[in-house]
Amino acid sequence: MALTMKAWMKSSLVLGLIGGLLAGCTGGSSGEQAEGENSRGNITSTIYDRGAVPSGMGTIEDNMWSKWINENGPANVKYTAVPRWESQSKLNVLFASGSAPDLIFEFGTPIRNTLFNQKQLMPLDDLIENSSVEYKALMEKYPQLKKAGIKSDGKLYEVGRMNEVFPLTSFFIREDWLEKLNLEVPTNEEEMLAVAKAFTENDPDGNGVKDTYGIGGFQFGDTAGLFRYMYNANFVNMEDGEVVVGPNHLKEATSFKRALYEAGVVDKDFLTDKDGAKAKQDFLNGKIGMYAAMTSDYTGFAAKELDTLMQNVPEAKLKVIPLPSTSVGQYTMVWNNPVQMTAAINARTKNPEAAMQYIDFLTKTENGRTFKNGFEGTHYTLNDQGCPRISDQEKYKQEISWAGDYAMLYSRLEEGKCGYTEMLFSEEIPSQKEGLRLFKEAREVYMTDLPVGEGVTHSEHMPQLPKELQVKFTNVSTAINDIYTRSIIGGSKYTVEQAAIDAQKQWEQGGGSEIEAWYKDWWSKEKDNVLVWEDFYEIYEQQQADFEKSE
Repeated sequence: MALTMKAWMKSSLVLGLIGGLLAGCTGGSSGEQAEGENSRGNITSTIYDRGAVPSGMGTIEDNMWSKWINENGPANVKYTAVPRWESQSKLNVLFASGSAPDLIFEFGTPIRNTLFNQKQLMPLDDLIENSSVEYKALMEKYPQLKKAGIKSDGKLYEVGRMNEVFPLTSFFIREDWLEKLNLEVPTNEEEMLAVAKAFTENDPDGNGVKDTYGIGGFQFGDTAGLFRYMYNANFVNMEDGEVVVGPNHLKEATSFKRALYEAGVVDKDFLTDKDGAKAKQDFLNGKIGMYAAMTSDYTGFAAKELDTLMQNVPEAKLKVIPLPSTSVGQYTMVWNNPVQMTAAINARTKNPEAAMQYIDFLTKTENGRTFKNGFEGTHYTLNDQGCPRISDQEKYKQEISWAGDYAMLYSRLEEGKCGYTEMLFSEEIPSQKEGLRLFKEAREVYMTDLPVGEGVTHSEHMPQLPKELQVKFTNVSTAINDIYTRSIIGGSKYTVEQAAIDAQKQWEQGGGSEIEAWYKDWWSKEKDNVLVWEDFYEIYEQQQADFEKSE
């Protein structure tokens, strides 16, 4: 199926001519088949415009990849660019004018939900059953994929991809500091505070200067999320199979943050470090003993942050540790979303069969791998394990790096072991080798059957509040978080106990009862259709078994 780059270039002029002819007969949601065009249908599709197409490569709608798709795919596709961070407004205009494409590719769950509520999407149950091969097979392998695409009327409206399950954030401790100060990994709040004090006061970096902190990124930046996960401090939580809505566990989480602040183990100026940039720099300079970092891209983390730390502080040794137990229980770190819905079909599409054939084409493993890596011998070679490794970084950057959104239906793990994160590290590079060690450690530490400290489910599977309630929820949650933040530094003038009273009052006055009633009604009707953390853990176990078989 896959053309070599040389063959593609030879045919590009012909493709350009064909593309020009097709442009006159494809538009909006026509889907009409051009006269004399054998069995190929004409469809239209959105494509994200991130402003990343390099000079000389055309536009995101018309480039080497759009031409390659039209040569190798089952349908003639015309693309409509949608600005990545303005997709809501762009799609509103397209649908209002009747010119929305046949296929809508959109990561934003609330945006897809809105389109469903407006009856703009086509139910896909029969279409997949009768016209799909690739996507139907993937859905049979992963029933969760079907469950995630079903809407409130019980019909399937969305298609998507399966992702690898792994921890999205890692909580690191300086293991070399633990060894130097003869300390153990903290397992609860009391031990965590004691270790943080020792890291702050006992000169763990041995420079004779009191310039270290026990914990960093305290309120903003990556470590800010640590306490939410550690205490399961979310406004929508799960207890005994039912949703609990309100400022859950915020009092307990804030009490511990205040204890850390009053003990002097965090930067006293944390409020001015709005994005956590200073704390991150302190960590990379070897001045922080405990730090949580976003590790959704572990190879990227290894190549940047970890490499910087290893250069700045060669003796530093990190260890990934479990979230300490708390007064409200013990939780594990948040995981990546393995069932990601990414596309839907316009209800007014005239050729849904052609749209489904295109979905199948994008779902096919070899095509997704091509979008990801390019062409063998031109952009990559195979290593000893048979996995692609980029051979020409400049060519890859110019021709491949910006094309990822064509692969929004690519389930990477379906290509076998080469699709798994741990196969992406280049172990000949010291920081990558260390990154692989930490990735495996994080997976072992956080992929457990402990409850995940992010409420009911991954945010991408949470429902969308009606607009009026969403505004109230945003306002009241922001106000409550501000109240609790003030109590961290409030001393005797403003205690956490008073903050809890004020927060509850704010919740009640800010529409809390309406918000709670809405979520409870949603849960009573939809709980059987909602993927929760237990579902994701089952997928993780299935993926790990598949990986072991592929080795």
